[in-house]
Amino acid sequence: LRGPLRVSASPGYSGRMGKTVMVVGGGGREHALARAFSESPSVDEVICCPGNAGTGGLVQCRNAAASGNAGIVELAGNLGADMVVPGPEGPLAEGLIDDLRAAGLAGFGPPAASARLEASKGFAKDFMLRNGVSTGAYRRFRSAEAALSGIDEFGFPAVVKADGLAAGKGVLICADRREAAEAVEDLMVHRRFGDSGGEIVLEECLTGWETSIIGIVDGEHFAGFPPARDHKRAGDGDTGPNTGGMGVTAPHPLVDTAVQEDIRRNIIDPTMRGLAAESLSYPGFLFIGVMVTPLGARALEYNVRFGDPEAQALLPLLDGPLDDYVQAALEGRLGGLEPRWKAASSCCVVMASRGYPGDYPKGFPITGMRRAEEAGCRVYCAGVRSGEGGRMLSDGGRVLGVTRVSRSAKEAREGAYRGIRQLEFQGGWYRSDIGDTGG
Repeated sequence: LRGPLRVSASPGYSGRMGKTVMVVGGGGREHALARAFSESPSVDEVICCPGNAGTGGLVQCRNAAASGNAGIVELAGNLGADMVVPGPEGPLAEGLIDDLRAAGLAGFGPPAASARLEASKGFAKDFMLRNGVSTGAYRRFRSAEAALSGIDEFGFPAVVKADGLAAGKGVLICADRREAAEAVEDLMVHRRFGDSGGEIVLEECLTGWETSIIGIVDGEHFAGFPPARDHKRAGDGDTGPNTGGMGVTAPHPLVDTAVQEDIRRNIIDPTMRGLAAESLSYPGFLFIGVMVTPLGARALEYNVRFGDPEAQALLPLLDGPLDDYVQAALEGRLGGLEPRWKAASSCCVVMASRGYPGDYPKGFPITGMRRAEEAGCRVYCAGVRSGEGGRMLSDGGRVLGVTRVSRSAKEAREGAYRGIRQLEFQGGWYRSDIGDTGG
């Protein structure tokens, strides 16, 4: 089954007027999705599976995710979920949407065949090449020996990527041949990311600036969110190793009308045509990482779900119920629904555990969340669990995301930092330059 999924009443429908929405995942993105759905007047109930201590204070949390996709499908059916919205990429790559559809449930996301656009970077680059999507030169390697013999092809710096899923950390920018050879051995021989490094993609290193292009798709239409600016590196000034993302601002200050048209004409439109031509269309989110170079916009990669922490910065800018757009996409009528956005800017700053993106300790009490909310921020929980007496404890690498929406980018940034300075847990840290011109 490809393209829009026409849905009727779900199996557990009980005559209620509002929707029951199930969000799959337990991070900051899922907290943002759950909060957005819970604010809709047409949604009666939101369930997070499994959620976290922060989402548990907002919506119902159920831990059927521990039973894998089968447990998620069973729970969704028992609860009569009108729409199931997966957050992370793992369940999508493992066929969650296929399983939901087989059970007659409305899953908002790609089937496993389409999820390969994210689950295999090599597959995604081949797709771009076949369909005329502007991107950089690349080669795929299935053995370390072949990769080591080919790493000089594009010169240096060069980019070495694990082909499979690596939580946003499988991209290594190598300054010279020695670093590239070490990256190949790290991924393919030592298997730093397990089977995800069984194949690698070697790419030319494009220069310019990046933007996150995210939209809701229905098989034919792309309803875009404001372009966002993600800060992936761990250190100030974009130094240090790649992370899953240390902060996001939106709209991106450099994406003007000309850049938007370039991205639409040379990346979004051929991507949508390619999805339809190859029977890969789906109703869900589509995320395109884009590098804007001196020669024009180039697609870096696809994600087939909302970004994290992009969701924490973008969803608060949506002016209207999120479920309206999801429902329209599921029913194939997204073209008649124009998204509305607040006349505002947002800034999300991530607070992480000491040691992230490497090994990190857990279990430290978190204080100041109420104060940050009272300062006008939204505090999204990611790696957070409940402790004795209802205390919030750190339980991951990226622990919290603090978002402020204001009239200007400057006010949003200043507000987000006022909020995050209210928060504290042992070893907690954050970048100090999210939203800075040079950050």
